[in-house]
Amino acid sequence: MRDAERRREIKDYYLGISADEITSYLTPASFDLWESLARYRREFRLGVRWLETGGGMGDLAAAALDRGYDVLMTDVQDELLATAATRHPRLRGRLQRADIFDSRDVQALASHRPFSIVAALGAVLNHARDRKELARGFGHLVALAEPGSLLIVDLMLSEMFPGHPASIWADILHVLPGFADLSRLIGASRLHVLETHSLYHRYPPTAVFNADFDERMLRLVLRKPPPAARARAGAPVRGSRRARPGSRRRAPSPSSDSTGTRRATRRRLRA
Repeated sequence: MRDAERRREIKDYYLGISADEITSYLTPASFDLWESLARYRREFRLGVRWLETGGGMGDLAAAALDRGYDVLMTDVQDELLATAATRHPRLRGRLQRADIFDSRDVQALASHRPFSIVAALGAVLNHARDRKELARGFGHLVALAEPGSLLIVDLMLSEMFPGHPASIWADILHVLPGFADLSRLIGASRLHVLETHSLYHRYPPTAVFNADFDERMLRLVLRKPPPAARARAGAPVRGSRRARPGSRRRAPSPSSDSTGTRRATRRRLRA
């Protein structure tokens, strides 16, 4: 029942706002997603198999396709997949309904072979109903990535909001993990943290919420160890800055962060 409720809330929200508001590939001036990926593709000799979960209206998936990636985009809502196909006709045949928290859906995705790049941008993982489900979804992302591949993950973390709340939306089911939760997930999967970036956006008041809303996320570029590294991974993970992503970073603030460490504030109007 809770899964059906979550899917209904996601459908009602994401089909009720403008395409610009849910376009998640906008990033800070100091970080260009495609430039970083091109560099890692050369350095690690990555393949081109691209999986995007929670792709919404397909803008990121279409941009990846234009850059030569072999794209498969998923979303939990058929209506969003239909919108993506209409908005980007070249994505037709590359869209699949799947819930990253559902083991059966993930098994179906695994039949496409492991992926070279797995992306979960925006609040995909935050749509879990609790921390246990979020950890399962994160584990599914890792399982779908081939050894040596990249994972690009966005997460809203409790410490990035005043008072460290357990949730910030009154109208949609979600969970806010903490930095410690994220560190455990990364350590348990033995992922390497390549980059972290704080993202910030301020949404204007709407008919249903009469105040500005500040959205803060941490974007992580992670690497799954290649086979040789996994074979040597018998010893516990040593304490290091890599094992604690963002541990020295403060929550982004529009009044105090430098322009290079946060997303520029842009007012977006609802459709």
